[in-house]
Amino acid sequence: MKLKDVTFSRSVAINAEKVFLDSKKEIIFIGRSNVGKSSLMNALFNKKDLVKTSSRPWKTKLANIFVVNKKYNFTDLPGYWFAKLGKEIKEHLDALNSWYMDERLDFIKRAVILIDAKIWPQPADIDMYEYLLKIGVPMFIVLSKTDRLNTSSIQKSVNYTRDIMPGQPIFTTSSKKNIGIKELFKALGDELEK
Repeated sequence: MKLKDVTFSRSVAINAEKVFLDSKKEIIFIGRSNVGKSSLMNALFNKKDLVKTSSRPWKTKLANIFVVNKKYNFTDLPGYWFAKLGKEIKEHLDALNSWYMDERLDFIKRAVILIDAKIWPQPADIDMYEYLLKIGVPMFIVLSKTDRLNTSSIQKSVNYTRDIMPGQPIFTTSSKKNIGIKELFKALGDELEK
């Protein structure tokens, strides 16, 4: 798939009265707060700031939908697990994510789970992996921020992730250094064009 154009479509809140969800094939991006979802999406889109980034965790509180080539949805879901969040906000964001995935289950072709390569999968990542397995959403596991690690450390992170999240393709990326971005975009395009 060649990237021709990408535009922001809309933001969706949980149980919105006028959701206007469509029948486009979709890729969803999900991960712990501050793992680099927005930066990865900007790198995939070859844009600097189409997807809003922030140094402050949990800034994304809505499902933000972007339309690629007028045919496919790429959706940035709120980050999960941030220690300073209150219980009520955590539960709301978890509810939004599960509600959105349930609403879009027939159209989601892949979930991209981002995991910080330096800290490896955390319990919340494993919970999300198991949840996606349960509802039948195929995944790509993306280890982000690999520019901060040497080759040996990256391989250890890959090996551990493969052991704890078996059966899923694993990509190593750095949005900052543009590492692995073309390979991931190609794999996502192949999924959408099936």
